[in-house]
Amino acid sequence: MKKGTHALWLTAVLLAVLACLTAPSQGAGFWNEDEALMDDWTFRERKLSAVDNSSQGRRSMFSWDMYFFNSGAFPALSKVLTAYQIDRVYQELPEPCFQGQELPDMVERMAGLGIEVSALNGDRRWPEEGLEDYKNWVDALHAYNQEHPAQRISSVALDVESYTLSSFKKDPAAGFDAYIRCMEEAYQYARQRDLQVVQIIPATLDAIDRGQFEDFLQRCCDEVSIMNYYKDTELAAIWNEVLTCRQMGIPVETIFETMPVNSHYSVTKEKTYFYSGARSLANAVEEMQKTYGSSLGIGYHHFETMYHVYSNLYLAEIYPYAKSSPDGDANGQMGVGGRIRLRNPKGGVVSAWLSPPNWKSHAAEYSYLAVGVQLNTNYSVLLDGEDYRVTTTRPLRFKKESGKVVYSESFHAEPDS
Repeated sequence: MKKGTHALWLTAVLLAVLACLTAPSQGAGFWNEDEALMDDWTFRERKLSAVDNSSQGRRSMFSWDMYFFNSGAFPALSKVLTAYQIDRVYQELPEPCFQGQELPDMVERMAGLGIEVSALNGDRRWPEEGLEDYKNWVDALHAYNQEHPAQRISSVALDVESYTLSSFKKDPAAGFDAYIRCMEEAYQYARQRDLQVVQIIPATLDAIDRGQFEDFLQRCCDEVSIMNYYKDTELAAIWNEVLTCRQMGIPVETIFETMPVNSHYSVTKEKTYFYSGARSLANAVEEMQKTYGSSLGIGYHHFETMYHVYSNLYLAEIYPYAKSSPDGDANGQMGVGGRIRLRNPKGGVVSAWLSPPNWKSHAAEYSYLAVGVQLNTNYSVLLDGEDYRVTTTRPLRFKKESGKVVYSESFHAEPDS
């Protein structure tokens, strides 16, 4: 064999070997059965890769609160959505909000930015207690879609964390089986009402049983969103999930946690980018897509903490109260229009917009949402209009509390007569 021909042959062999090593999604040998997850450093050292750039994955953000229903505050709030190229918001929607005009207005505002709204719901006890509440909720969503075809919501996102139940932990195989049966019923009920289903899952179901995991994908979802919440193992943690979904033609995304440490929600520093900052989060996203390609979707949990990570500022709910107000309500509150303003000593002004009803809490009191407040800053309240004057003499001041990104304050006023 000539020297040049031999060199070409050797190059071809090396390229073929490299292709086999870097494209494990082709064929049945990709499944990783290691009991311990590979840390990211080891993963990088082994140069594992499953790049697929044949499509563009979604960019999603979770929203568990009603902030986006605030039409006045929406332009300021939506800056973080634009900055992170979000094209889908998973919005928790209590059943009462399917009535009235606030929801279609919000969906239309999102659509104007190229963002789809997916209805977010879930209860870990559904496999034990049944799906009656879920079905009522889906029926209400279906009725909403029929009444508002131009602002319809085309999908539901199900965050059913049954794996946290003690019964599931005691017998994971049996717990997973019950979860699959319940989620298949939920899936079929939604599909019969022309709704797509996104299943939000932990990055550990594949470790219970491969067959069960594949069964879950086949029977229970149109798309998968993975709570990939351990920063040191996030590259390897979704290997099985991503490659299995690709084989089955199921879109898949990985979620980054940005909540502060919270024992109630089991958020630890090992899980969250809240303290790492925006640059560290962006680097993690870039690393993830170097490994899996553009077809892997990216999700962020969740909006109010992402707002802080993006802006280093805070949200605040301002409650207004009145003395001897002729148009005040039973809670002693007043009607001062759609907006108030907060002014700091340097003359800077933050607008606060009247929030719509809180369907989650059924709270009788209302508040104004201020977007972009600073901590340890004195704010005075400015009222639009001349019907009231502020009687509170102390400034509004938001003092830092560990892990808090939304603050509250109140002021008093009286009719200006």
